[in-house]
Amino acid sequence: MAFSKVCSCWRLLYQWTTSWASNNSESDGTHHPDSDETSDAMRPSVYVSGPCGGAGGSERDMGVGPDTRILKVMLRHGLAVNAIRIMYHHDGCNGWTGWWGGTGGQLSEINLDVDGDESLTWISGRYGFFRGEMVIRSLTFGSDKKTYGPYGVEDGFTFDLDAGSQRIVGFFARSGQFLNAIGVYTA
Repeated sequence: MAFSKVCSCWRLLYQWTTSWASNNSESDGTHHPDSDETSDAMRPSVYVSGPCGGAGGSERDMGVGPDTRILKVMLRHGLAVNAIRIMYHHDGCNGWTGWWGGTGGQLSEINLDVDGDESLTWISGRYGFFRGEMVIRSLTFGSDKKTYGPYGVEDGFTFDLDAGSQRIVGFFARSGQFLNAIGVYTA
């Protein structure tokens, strides 16, 4: 088994705009900024951290913007993290992701104090083999106010996804019967 395909965790920076990529694609597939440097400088950046974990399961993504706020995180967990579901606020509306993962495990819920301006700022966890596949074994969430977790079993390889001086604005993942991998968007 090739661990480079199984154990991945990387970081990428890109400029967040809704029409920039489609309006500025060259025939070679590269993207070039608009000629108006002032408007580019004012566009907020969204950072991508992850995914960390295994390569199994299907891709999941919230589709976020720099103004997205995480309101609630729901988890199913036991000997591994079975599933995750996120409630968020974007473009004036609240929305939910589907359950990313399976149906087993104990249900836990993280309710952020959004009236008190609480935001998630980091996630740490462990991933390892469970029932023959590489999955997220535990997750711990940190906000600018407190720590939530750990959820699951702290066994396996450790990872940290830290927003630095920013906040987590969204999640992406791989999931099947369990949560296989997780990554975050920060802004």
